[in-house]
Amino acid sequence: MFSVPLQLRQEKLELRIKHPLDLIDSEAQMSRLLSIIGAISLGAVGMWLFGSRQVQDQPAQAPLVAIEEMGHLASVKVNYANVIEFTEKIAQGIPWTQWEVHLGGTKVLLVARGDCMVGTDLRAARYENTDKTARTADLVLPSPKLLTARVNHDSRAKGGSYFYTISSEGIEPLLPWSSSRTKAADSALARAQQDIERSCSTPDVLETAKKNAETVLLPTFSAIGWKVKLRWKQ
Repeated sequence: MFSVPLQLRQEKLELRIKHPLDLIDSEAQMSRLLSIIGAISLGAVGMWLFGSRQVQDQPAQAPLVAIEEMGHLASVKVNYANVIEFTEKIAQGIPWTQWEVHLGGTKVLLVARGDCMVGTDLRAARYENTDKTARTADLVLPSPKLLTARVNHDSRAKGGSYFYTISSEGIEPLLPWSSSRTKAADSALARAQQDIERSCSTPDVLETAKKNAETVLLPTFSAIGWKVKLRWKQ
């Protein structure tokens, strides 16, 4: 084995003493540097304090955009149930006369179930008399109207509509070409649909829709610091 001698390198440190005039120049430069840093720091602090306070003091705008984005506000749901009775008659006209022969018909009893929704179209709303300083405004709303109405076609076990009876009269069962049963069922369902729409358009339902809409909207404005008065268009 060979051994390699370990060499240590030593450097000579010199202590240099500056001239007194050099020390004076260095202290002056350091003072000027500290003055510049202090000025920059004070400016940054001032911008943070006064700049942030200026942003906070800006008055909030009336939340019209938020109202428009809500679209339709559904405020009333009406559950509907009724029994619809309908008879589809079959008659044969007599040629060259105004007379006809009654051949029979189909009678149905429909237990109709469904629901409808009434609400307000907030896209048509507009602000009036807006005071940003007092944070007050008037909100003009269109009158509530029917949004949806449907006959429930689910199974009877799930709460849907169903035909209680379907009975034939006269010679209708003997007519192979007769579609009286299908027409009677379709007509009964169409009448149920119309009845649901009428049920959701009564004055009592529309008035309830207005009150429910006010119950939702007024606390919303109050929560953001605005006092808004609602007015309904006739």
